[in-house]
Amino acid sequence: MVRSIKILFSLPEELEEAAGNVIASPDIESNIAKFVQRIRQIAPMMKKTTISVVSLDFNRYLFPAQPSNDLIAQLRTRSRCQSCIDYFWPVAIDQQLSGLRSLEYCSNDPTDSGEQTVQLARRNASTLQLLKIDVHGSVDITGLVQNDDGGYVQYPCLLTFKLYGLQSLDARRLPVFPGAVPFPNLRRLDIGYENPFGDDTVFRGNATTLEYLSLNTSPVTARILREYRVFTPVSHPNLQQVNIGVKSDFEPNLFDTDVDHMRFILSIGATAPVRVIRDPLTGPGFQSVIPVFGEHACIQVLKLDNIRLSLWDVIALVKALPLLSDLHTSFSGIGQRPRGVVKHKLPAYVIANYAPAGKRLRCWQFPPAPTDDVKHAVRCVLLLALVCPNFDYAAIHTNSELFMAYMKEMITTDGFRPHASRLRRLLFGGWRNEIRNVRAVLAAEKAARASRGW
Repeated sequence: MVRSIKILFSLPEELEEAAGNVIASPDIESNIAKFVQRIRQIAPMMKKTTISVVSLDFNRYLFPAQPSNDLIAQLRTRSRCQSCIDYFWPVAIDQQLSGLRSLEYCSNDPTDSGEQTVQLARRNASTLQLLKIDVHGSVDITGLVQNDDGGYVQYPCLLTFKLYGLQSLDARRLPVFPGAVPFPNLRRLDIGYENPFGDDTVFRGNATTLEYLSLNTSPVTARILREYRVFTPVSHPNLQQVNIGVKSDFEPNLFDTDVDHMRFILSIGATAPVRVIRDPLTGPGFQSVIPVFGEHACIQVLKLDNIRLSLWDVIALVKALPLLSDLHTSFSGIGQRPRGVVKHKLPAYVIANYAPAGKRLRCWQFPPAPTDDVKHAVRCVLLLALVCPNFDYAAIHTNSELFMAYMKEMITTDGFRPHASRLRRLLFGGWRNEIRNVRAVLAAEKAARASRGW
């Protein structure tokens, strides 16, 4: 039974055609009523309606206010749902709309100030549960929390707040609301560029409700987080996932060392079990910060984007994080082999020097590897399996037949042969960008392996 429906118009002509040429018709309301009636026949029990308008040509296409707003009004009055505006882009929005639970606005127009969206959000502050603004123009986002009379606006029902693409604003010019708590019940906060409020406004009052956080540690954002002590070791106890992007233009004098920098990054949501770090410190600097991860032993899932780790780096991370079950990282090969240890002696060496480590590690994912590197990747997977007793799933985006052939070949060689029964339990699969339920993947892979007789 259909309970949610999404209406997507790519061009104004599609709206005209769908509603019976409503723009040219003198009886716009009647034609839209027929269109809505048809939707109700398709989904009589729908509880949510999303209307999307997507256009890439800003000069040619601007949806007129009357048909779009009449469509919203009809859907809201003739169905059991609260209408959701999703990507009205670009459209003349009726500023009198009220009672909205969801508002999403996206625009690539560099001249778009987003003022209409800010005003509409403010009008619906008491009911909005989701607010997303993705505007590449210069937007005074503080208008969301400031009334025309200078007072502040509160969004008591807002659970999800997403801000993307906003141009950098001069934080010194932005007003500060020292006692204001505009977003007291946020569960998800995404800031795609930098904190546009100039202070800790967006973080106030939601330390115990926030469950998901994604932000970039730009110089402005980093200074705000440090100055206002937004995150402490015991704050934000319900945070489950933290995604941090490390800006390439980070001020080198903001932190004394790479270790201080990584310690700051990991202090953001210190108790979150799932951590994603985009563009972290690269090169030799990363090896020096691995011990800092040990200060956050609660991490269960770790994803490091755009950094290549050797097998020895992976083992060091696993040893530093005893609860780690799922690791996502790029791969740079085995690394420098210990002096005097020939290749076929590596299995015995890693067991003697590192096992057991990472008793909870179950999955290691790494992105596409050139064909020439697949054999090295297989060798590292097998070596890691000898160190981590519960490691049983490797995800690599490569030729699965080639991966399997190398695995079967290596298991029969001198170094790995004594451990063949353990290594045959290993599963492998394709790279998955999302952080997912490993147990479900393992169950599916085991069933597939059984059917192949492996």
